[in-house]
Amino acid sequence: MTLYTALSKLPYPQSTDTADLPLHLQSLVEGIDNRTILRYATAAERDAAVTTPVAGMVAWLTTPGTLSYYTGSVWIAMGAWNTYTPAWTAETTAPAIGNGTLTGKYAIVGKVCHFTTLVAFQSTTTFGSGFYYFSLPVTAGALGGLPQFQGVAVNVTSGGRAILTCQPTTSSGATTYTLWGPLSSSSPAISQIKETGVLGTAWGSGGVIRVVGTYEVA
Repeated sequence: MTLYTALSKLPYPQSTDTADLPLHLQSLVEGIDNRTILRYATAAERDAAVTTPVAGMVAWLTTPGTLSYYTGSVWIAMGAWNTYTPAWTAETTAPAIGNGTLTGKYAIVGKVCHFTTLVAFQSTTTFGSGFYYFSLPVTAGALGGLPQFQGVAVNVTSGGRAILTCQPTTSSGATTYTLWGPLSSSSPAISQIKETGVLGTAWGSGGVIRVVGTYEVA
């Protein structure tokens, strides 16, 4: 009866097994195949070849020259910038970016995620109501507290710039973060950001929010 190695569960035959060397070699090679670093020219070639990827698989892509690993739901390039579209939500009424810009980039090195988010409001942007939330590119791990992300808000209506401090919504398994800044131009106190804007003026076309941060992934 075929037995399996203790660590990687690779099959190997016993002396009592049917003498079929090609079959035994095929079983061993297939067992090794998805545990090695796979090599493909592009992500499209990888996806065509690996139709049922397993969490933990690693693949080298000649273009753009990066290692990627499968999280269990998506392939992520390691140590390279990936693009994502942050979700922008509010506590009461949902905002909508309209003809504005809502973009993000992130890079994962080991268990650390670096990200940046850019929001640029335009003429058809609607601002909803209630406290704002933006999504993280990947789920956070156990953070040991609430790490602070830094940001800046530009409100062209008032001509002011406000420094923002942002933090994940929970200390473990966070998928979103909140934004805090000065709601009044006459007070240094910070409050959670919402549709009322910053520095005493509501958001308007031409306004910008940019956030950068680093955190541990799940």
